[in-house]
Amino acid sequence: MNKEKLHKFALNQLVNQTEIEEIVSWIEASAENKEEFETLKNLWAIAGFANYDSYVSVKQGKVVSLNRKRSILLSLTKYAAIFVLAFLVGSISVYLIGKQEVPEYALNEIIVPEGESAEVYLSDNTHVWLNSGTKLTYPAQFDGETRDVQLSGEAYFDVTHNSENPFHVKTTNLTVKVLGTSFNMEAYEEARDVNITLVEGKINLQNNAGEVLTELAPGENAEFNLTQKKINISKVDTEFYTSWKDGYLVFKDETLEEIAEKFERWYNVNVVFDDEKIKQLRYTGTILKSKPIDQVLEILKYTTGIEYSIEIINNKPSIIHLKNKPM
Repeated sequence: MNKEKLHKFALNQLVNQTEIEEIVSWIEASAENKEEFETLKNLWAIAGFANYDSYVSVKQGKVVSLNRKRSILLSLTKYAAIFVLAFLVGSISVYLIGKQEVPEYALNEIIVPEGESAEVYLSDNTHVWLNSGTKLTYPAQFDGETRDVQLSGEAYFDVTHNSENPFHVKTTNLTVKVLGTSFNMEAYEEARDVNITLVEGKINLQNNAGEVLTELAPGENAEFNLTQKKINISKVDTEFYTSWKDGYLVFKDETLEEIAEKFERWYNVNVVFDDEKIKQLRYTGTILKSKPIDQVLEILKYTTGIEYSIEIINNKPSIIHLKNKPM
């Protein structure tokens, strides 16, 4: 493959559709080619080379849009099943499969890889933002007395009002019932808590038996401890819980260990603490998600006094080593 052309492709400087298709076909042709492109991708992700703004590939006669702004917008119709899959180097692909009508009972599933985010409009025009490492399962068409979706991960819902058909967000441990409202829900499988923040409207939380546990008013946050089965309700600044969907992270007196967990999810890296003591360092501030990880680490370096190093591993998440700054 022509190195100059490959480099232009990585920098989103190719505009000729034929050349773009040629590059994508070359990447898919062999494991060696994918590894070479993976190396280039890793260099971009860590060193802060130019963004992929977007690029378009043609696969099986259908247009596949890949957006490197870490966000994609999907529009669902009853004539096209939409699937989001990991593609090539961990970007997100949208496949519009065929023109045939999809059965109304069909379920669609969106899986958002680490380091990405996504947006989707459901068939009732409900707008959903999905954070990294999230899976959303939903019907191609809502049919019945309720509109039910299944969530694992974090999502922000702007639900279309329908008093006759309540909207249910189901997780392994809780169900959120709404009529029409905006709220954020964080329910990662490995987490110790389920976190729900109401921005507008009214919602109630139910257990798996359908019993109402509590109701939330706008500006309230519910933290449900999965071990103790207890709910803590508090008034909060909703921006703290919802800013991720607008492209930035807000930290308020959070430990470096807590921040590292978010970095792992958003940047698709593994964070290793070479010095356990710094896990409890606390940080308050705002970080743009679009910034490469090395720039973000530089901010932490000058504000918390830590040192870092980056270990790039092809075909696997890179490793960020954190330690105390030598005296």
